[in-house]
Amino acid sequence: MKITALKRQKKHLTLVSFEDGEILLDNDVCTDHSLKAGADISKEKAEELLYESEYARAKSRALWYLDRADRTEKGLYRKLCEAGFDKKASAAVVARFAEVGLLDDRRFAENFSERCKDANISPRETVRKLYEKGISYDMAKEIVSETETDEETQIRALIEKK
Repeated sequence: MKITALKRQKKHLTLVSFEDGEILLDNDVCTDHSLKAGADISKEKAEELLYESEYARAKSRALWYLDRADRTEKGLYRKLCEAGFDKKASAAVVARFAEVGLLDDRRFAENFSERCKDANISPRETVRKLYEKGISYDMAKEIVSETETDEETQIRALIEKK
């Protein structure tokens, strides 16, 4: 396939036009691979570039999401898919982030459990909320049971509030 034109679309995307179609690629991918009008690339190479671009964009968005709030692996994957990123690229980003320690379901569950305890949310409700966020039921139960809850203090706080 022969590249007929390269046109910047947004600040981070470039429209690469071929004789038989066009694709949107990340600017960095175009620069890294020195794409120019008139160059020939194979269909497989175009698909590879498209995946690389999706991965780079999904990684950037995932970092943005994690900057705003801590998330579970399942929660981050869901957010990336809802944002329109390829499922394969989203899964690869989540796996890489978990590998390097940016995502840790156990750490998330421990912090969430502490916040729930401070807000006087029952252990059963905390387990349910953790399960909804993508933490396995067994891990949620284990972490909530490790979090010491002083039921007497919770009851007193509730009575004083009323």
